[in-house]
Amino acid sequence: MFKLTAAAALLFSTNVVVFGDNTPNLCTDDIPGLTRIAPSETGVENIPNITVGGEEYNGDADHFVIGDSDTKAPKKGITVYLPGTTDRPELSSCLLKAIAAKSKTWTIGLSYAYLSSGDSFRNGKCALLVAQEGLDEQINCLKQQHIDAIDGGDYGATHFKEDGVTKFWDEVKPKNSIKFRLVKLFEYLDDMDESQGWRKLIKGGTEPNWKMITVIGHSQGAGHVAYLAQKKKLMGASMISGPQDQCLDCPEGTEFWIDSKFKTKKVFTAFASADEPFYTNGVMTDNWKRMSAFGDSPSESDIDFAVNFKPKQACKGPLLTSIKYAATSTCGGKEHCSTAIDDSIPNIEKTDESKLYLYDDVWAALANANKCNK
Repeated sequence: MFKLTAAAALLFSTNVVVFGDNTPNLCTDDIPGLTRIAPSETGVENIPNITVGGEEYNGDADHFVIGDSDTKAPKKGITVYLPGTTDRPELSSCLLKAIAAKSKTWTIGLSYAYLSSGDSFRNGKCALLVAQEGLDEQINCLKQQHIDAIDGGDYGATHFKEDGVTKFWDEVKPKNSIKFRLVKLFEYLDDMDESQGWRKLIKGGTEPNWKMITVIGHSQGAGHVAYLAQKKKLMGASMISGPQDQCLDCPEGTEFWIDSKFKTKKVFTAFASADEPFYTNGVMTDNWKRMSAFGDSPSESDIDFAVNFKPKQACKGPLLTSIKYAATSTCGGKEHCSTAIDDSIPNIEKTDESKLYLYDDVWAALANANKCNK
């Protein structure tokens, strides 16, 4: 989750590899009905680790699957959460706990092969293509990075920085993509308990049945959610701190994928910190305005202290928070992380160390985006 300037993004390089999975998770032990399942357990093979900024992250980090006998059957719809760059489901365990508890639907935190380049770096790398191949290729690059993650692809691995050696981001094999990992997880869960009907979430044997899935994403994950919502009719779609896609230095009026019509509409929500860089520089606001899923001129609203938050507020337009991140935050972009990452989320703590996370009701409203059209 890197939030550097475009200039810094273009200059970034390192050969040092350090294992980077060291951020604390805070709510995992308190999630009722949690099952942790590694992607390799579901039949996904040859999973590489992911190196971002010289640090190596576990490519086979656990999926979080949350539900029990009191949870609505999967055939009534589920929620899937996509973490951002360098993150894994357990680092958003407080968010996942709140969504599962308040939505009463099966909730999955998906461990996926996020791209090895954070959003700001990705924007900068795509901008390099103007000099190399022209503006059209820069525009294509912004689309292809989502395709690489969702369907699998080698666009990033076949395009290089000015040195001709440093690739944009690592290849994602189709059998390690978001789509494939979801299908394999549904098959695995159905084999474990076929009475739940998990295979109803698979279409044609190879594709998730997207119309039964509400997808939520943070950071890079939010961009993937937006692209999915454009191409597929989802049950619901929610973006946290994104999308951060930006056509850097493009002529005014330049259109890219975000300007095309969306298949998912009226069940769309968003949430961001008013103090994070891609909001303050106008990128997120511009993206929301350009997305047909939000309708004309979506109005942003402040959740204040989130104490009297009304869920329907999420259906009226993007939600903003100005609540300061937790003092325990270990994240480089603390405001950006404060919307979803455990140790950065603002909270109220009692003397017995129990905590109330201020965004519990906000996250639940995002998970219930499918109700926005009712």
